[in-house]
Amino acid sequence: MKALPGRSNFRQFNLADADHSLRFGAGISKKPTVTNALAAMIRRVNPLLGAWLIAFSGHRPSELVARLLRLRRLAGAMLYGSLAPPSPVRVQIETTDICNLRCTHCRREKLDGMDTLTMSLDCFARIIADIKPLYANMAGFGEPLLDSSIADKLRILHQSGARSAFPTNGTYIRRRKREELAAELPDVLQLSIDGATKESFEAIRKLGDFDRIIENYRAICTLRADGKTRPQTIIRVLCALQRGNLHDYRAMYRLIKTLPGIDSFGLVPVSYGGANTAQIPSQHEVLALHLELDEAVAAAKNRDEKKFYSQWRAVSSEWLKIRSSSESDSTASRSPCRVPWFSTYIDAKGRVYPCCFLTGTGHMMGTLNKDGGGFAEIWAGGRYRAFRSNLVLARQNLEGCRSCPRNDANVLATLGKMRALLPRPKPGV
Repeated sequence: MKALPGRSNFRQFNLADADHSLRFGAGISKKPTVTNALAAMIRRVNPLLGAWLIAFSGHRPSELVARLLRLRRLAGAMLYGSLAPPSPVRVQIETTDICNLRCTHCRREKLDGMDTLTMSLDCFARIIADIKPLYANMAGFGEPLLDSSIADKLRILHQSGARSAFPTNGTYIRRRKREELAAELPDVLQLSIDGATKESFEAIRKLGDFDRIIENYRAICTLRADGKTRPQTIIRVLCALQRGNLHDYRAMYRLIKTLPGIDSFGLVPVSYGGANTAQIPSQHEVLALHLELDEAVAAAKNRDEKKFYSQWRAVSSEWLKIRSSSESDSTASRSPCRVPWFSTYIDAKGRVYPCCFLTGTGHMMGTLNKDGGGFAEIWAGGRYRAFRSNLVLARQNLEGCRSCPRNDANVLATLGKMRALLPRPKPGV
């Protein structure tokens, strides 16, 4: 996918928005139905809106109204803080907890029971059939391409009309696995590159082979650029900014330019939460970096390069905004969060959590097929209701939530303006 004329290849996204597609495009069925005719008319008037609506419908225009009504019910539940919202529209599924790398900033080294299990295809299919998500991200603490059934799981998602995504460390984008990935390429494929040189990359992504992984990334990007993959997809790069790659900005810019058709580059700073604090640079190191970046921006040869370095500076500035972890915790604890109303996280063992950041805490909502049945019973069950209530009333007392920067105040303010259009949940729900 080539960059649009006159526009930058790089678009910044933050961690909170990392699961959302940056660009939409979808084909419309040529079957002569009223909904297809309406969709075609919308695309003639406003191509971007038409493409977005078709993508949102899961490439099925006839389902557009049903999905919009589902979102309307969800929005009402979020606004009024219903303790039993409708089924989540987003699901994050850890299809395997097995990983071949040992990244210095990854929380998996602090969790028990890793490298033990891959979710069965039957279990995955039941989850998708039960939840009917609009968006599914197959990400957790394992490498998705170590799951031998990952192509079949992608096929299930694509047949269901859900948008799909997953990250990869790139080690296994090779031979037959590369061919399978190309045929069922997710709507969003995220390539993890946490160092732009062999030295920085392999110091951070321990056991990784920089040269081989970049070669694998280049191969899948080339296949897509040549039209040999599932169409209408996005490939983006994500870098976890930390002390070990702090000064890689020039090398990273050059590296990204060698990957054909990359749609976006994302940069997120490792946080004070679960990350190894040794990877967080000092204030002095960040300020010294900013002096370098100011010179790099001034000397940049084009607008694209200048924007890239400015993004690096802006993201690294996040560390300067956090004077202390306790101050950050205090600020975050007063902010509303509505993630457990629209999203859920299911690990490879079938354990259900409100979100992936709560893995390993006491906030396990239940285990599929062990705690009273399937997902619907867990979602509407007592543990989830109690958690949502505590999140609204006393977030500062919830382990893992009090230090999280998630803030949905703007979302709720927007929904408040739409109050007249949204249904109010029944009393007691």
